Amino acid sequence: MFIVGTIGIGCVLFCYTLWRIICPLPLRWWWKALLCVPLGMGAFRYPLLYAIYGGHFFRPACPMAVELLCTWLFMALLILLVLLLALEILLLLPSLIWRRSRKLRRTRFILCSLATLLAMSSAAWGMYQAFALPEVKEITIPLPKLLHPVRLAMLTDLHADRYKQAEFFHEVVARTNALQADAIVITGDFEDGHLYQLAPALAPLRHLKSRWGTFAVHGNHDYFSGHHAWQRYLNSLGIRFLNNEHVQPGPGHLVLAGVTDPAAARDNCEAPNLEKALDRAPQHKPIVLLAHQPGIAREAARRGVALQLSGHTHGGMAPGVRQLVARFNDGLVQGLYQRGNTWIYVSNATGIWSGLPLRLFTPAEITLIQLVPGN
Repeated sequence: MFIVGTIGIGCVLFCYTLWRIICPLPLRWWWKALLCVPLGMGAFRYPLLYAIYGGHFFRPACPMAVELLCTWLFMALLILLVLLLALEILLLLPSLIWRRSRKLRRTRFILCSLATLLAMSSAAWGMYQAFALPEVKEITIPLPKLLHPVRLAMLTDLHADRYKQAEFFHEVVARTNALQADAIVITGDFEDGHLYQLAPALAPLRHLKSRWGTFAVHGNHDYFSGHHAWQRYLNSLGIRFLNNEHVQPGPGHLVLAGVTDPAAARDNCEAPNLEKALDRAPQHKPIVLLAHQPGIAREAARRGVALQLSGHTHGGMAPGVRQLVARFNDGLVQGLYQRGNTWIYVSNATGIWSGLPLRLFTPAEITLIQLVPGN
């Protein structure tokens, strides 16, 4: 399904850009044919690289520079598609009135050229921001039933891959440890590859330090590349997974619960079960739930969860995309929300999936969550 969808999106990008950008250019046909080469490299990034270099469809065994070039072209085409559709709406009425106007054609050509330059520069800047180190973001949340302040350091969507290796995660660990948190929580999507490829990249996680330890749940990507082997390895780094279960870390100021991801079924793992995760949890203490995808929030609110921590959305990555992502995640895409008496915090993510490496006005983050007693 993903492969068919990828090829379908590529066809739309290729045909629409060819029609609106390349065909109207005042160039000889062979120059237009030459421009179709980078257009095809971007639109059919994965099918093309997989056909030439082999490997995995979404992780082709090509030189990194080649994949980065094709990824930049692909991101530029996505942005260009949005800009061109906006231009279509903007010029719809003038086109109906002055259909054969030379001035209108010239105006469209200029606007399309500017849109192309804007898309290419935005894609370059967005990719640079996507692979940048995350900054620390601090938020304070009042929780009823909490008797003493608690500091949680939150990481999510690390997405270890060929672009983010040990050096990246050494710095993430250093910035996290500097927060001197009571506990560190990680809400899934640790990697995008097999253990034998990426174990050294995540090895720095063994140096995470907090008073009560590091707790985590799995994300959807964690079930694509050997979930069980990865969990054993991450356990050896000192990370405790909460697979539909709960604990009372440290002196037991709160309950920390976690659920698996809906993608668990693809690897014959237990589906998310909030009832099981909260079974026999003390009701006189606030419950903090770790769930990779934020869509479980309404059920969490019904079951008396005080705070849900999630990732998955990457903050929507960019304006416009953010609104689309929100529609598929019950409106929960970035920042702090409330459903009834339940707080939900959705992180912008610590890393990025290299399949869509774009961040525009959506910086990566390590989140310091300061929980304080509240009414």
